[in-house]
Amino acid sequence: MRSSKSSINERYEYQQYIIKQLEKDGYVERDSKHFDKYSAMDPDLLLKFLTQTQPKVMSELKKMYGADLKTFIVNSINKAATDKNNSILNLLKNGVYVDNNPNHKLKLLYNKPATDYNPDLIKKYKANIFSVMQEVWVDKDNKERVDLVIFINGIAIISIELKSNTQGQNFKDAIKQYKKERNPKDRIFLFKAGCLVNFAMDLEQVYMTTKLDKDKTYFIPFNRGKGHGVDSGAGNPIDKDGFGVRYMWEDILTKDTLLELIEKFIFIQKKEDKDSSSNYSKRKYKEQIIFPRYHQLDAIRKILADLKINHTSQNYLIEHSAGSGKTNTIAWLASRLVSLHDDENNNIFDNIIVMTDRVVVDRQLQNAILRLKEAAGVVKVMDDKCTSADLAAALSSNTKIVVTTIQKFPYVLDIIKDNGSNGPILKGKKFAVIIDEAHSSTAGKNMLAVSQTLSASGESDEDVQDILTNQIQKSGKQPNVSMFAFTATPKETTLRLFGRPDKNGDYVAFHLYSMKQAIEEGFILDVLANYTTYKTIYKLNKNIVDDPTIPANDAKRQIARYIDLHDDNITQRTKIISVWEKTNFQIPKDDQSNS
Repeated sequence: MRSSKSSINERYEYQQYIIKQLEKDGYVERDSKHFDKYSAMDPDLLLKFLTQTQPKVMSELKKMYGADLKTFIVNSINKAATDKNNSILNLLKNGVYVDNNPNHKLKLLYNKPATDYNPDLIKKYKANIFSVMQEVWVDKDNKERVDLVIFINGIAIISIELKSNTQGQNFKDAIKQYKKERNPKDRIFLFKAGCLVNFAMDLEQVYMTTKLDKDKTYFIPFNRGKGHGVDSGAGNPIDKDGFGVRYMWEDILTKDTLLELIEKFIFIQKKEDKDSSSNYSKRKYKEQIIFPRYHQLDAIRKILADLKINHTSQNYLIEHSAGSGKTNTIAWLASRLVSLHDDENNNIFDNIIVMTDRVVVDRQLQNAILRLKEAAGVVKVMDDKCTSADLAAALSSNTKIVVTTIQKFPYVLDIIKDNGSNGPILKGKKFAVIIDEAHSSTAGKNMLAVSQTLSASGESDEDVQDILTNQIQKSGKQPNVSMFAFTATPKETTLRLFGRPDKNGDYVAFHLYSMKQAIEEGFILDVLANYTTYKTIYKLNKNIVDDPTIPANDAKRQIARYIDLHDDNITQRTKIISVWEKTNFQIPKDDQSNS
């Protein structure tokens, strides 16, 4: 079959083409008659995997349950997956006990080993069975069919609805199909127990959701972005064969990527319901399956690949716009750096230091890191009261990740550099310093406090980004330290310090998720689209003819800053914005699902 866009004139041909590409990666196509809609499994493949990889346990269970073994195992896994305190993600990561015997634990998949030291683990990893079914009946009345379902070892993990642009349909029609025609109560779509993610895909774009909820279903883009540099926008570049979504079967759905996503990226986020009772015992929590957006996955993988080559010799600038999901990206990066090894299986970093520009340590960031298995039990949070001695003690202990505030940046620089005051204690250690969006757009008293703390004089007209840049420049690039600066608006000095020259010699970020893309994808509003100037007028009275201790220009700057940050002035502006918003701003109907 030809791969050009013109040759794919029906959705079914597109479906067949994807299956053929998956088979090249080692997938097995299974007939949909093998699908058990009541457990969202392919029981025969599940049993085949378990028998091949865990023969001892399966032999014992066979003696106990005989001909009922397959039914027993499917029911046991299904019961565990649908338990409100459990999830299929947890079972895939940690396995399942099928009865009360602690020796009867079954692993449902084997991750790719970090080293090749253990031949048995490599053999079991290669025994994972990846399969795909098409036209899968998923409801009890056999009225609804899903175009493609992806399985790992007989367990459904991904559903895909396909549309062909050449037939006048696109991803929006697939989204409508999920919202209007798919029942969230069907086992395959059951939240936390069914598929980990559901993709709506045409030839050019992909959208995803991790929870079906009829018309309330929230789909977000899973696209690479189209264009170059800061001008890159929403969507995907179309290649010569007519596919913008080739990365789905060439990367995302490949066996190793799916295993990496399950082991390292996907997690269940638990947040307190804003409408919850103030009574602690009656508080309610909302859960959400977090599947990385494409730019988050791409950034982490590219950073890790570069570190394997360059170790601690480089700094990294991650230019991700507001609305990029920065907190989770930083959490993923910190947790991956903990266990990152080079090709000789040596640790690249001994300690990870995460610094936030908030005066109070960002608890959301802390919780995001703690949720990831790789970071469990190795995170220590140090607030603005900690001393340099406290930091040194934490870094010299077994603590792998230290989260603290940017006010402690001077301490950190002195502690971790080769000739620092704590050099003998930390001699030979290698550090990753992740700086959480130190830029001038963070407004208000918190940013002013950070600036004054970092400034030697306690007073500064520079923003935090300038001050951090100056302090790093004074110390120079330390051979045992790599810094990862996350910012949406890098200045030229920041680009030169953390960025890298491109082929034209211009300094650019290591990874970019542009503001244009964030706006076009609906994650942030385009403030310039409704830009309105607002003038603040005031008059300075000088009663003293000459006061040599206060330079006039400095005094004016300090007074102007006081006025800009004064509560009355900010309150007045927000009232004007609120009134304008209520009378002028309406979300277009077509964009409501992603705004």
